[in-house]
Amino acid sequence: MRELADDLMLSSDTQIIVDSKESAMKEAGEIIQSKAKIMAELGELIHNDKFSNDICNEKITIFKSVGIAVEDLAAAIVLYQSLKK
Repeated sequence: MRELADDLMLSSDTQIIVDSKESAMKEAGEIIQSKAKIMAELGELIHNDKFSNDICNEKITIFKSVGIAVEDLAAAIVLYQSLKK
């Protein structure tokens, strides 16, 4: 499935962040078909200043989430903890 055009995905004004590079390369149609370069995974941005410093506020940032199990687990933990209160 594709949601974004190749020209946007390949633009030098675009930086692409994904939840999982491996999953995105298998499941994200716009990345697969356009052969767009992935800048970083979300976890790398959160835990590594090297990538955080590379983010440019002047560029278009695309976050492509194909969904990974750890995201579901994190949501379930938050829900469970809120229900316990």
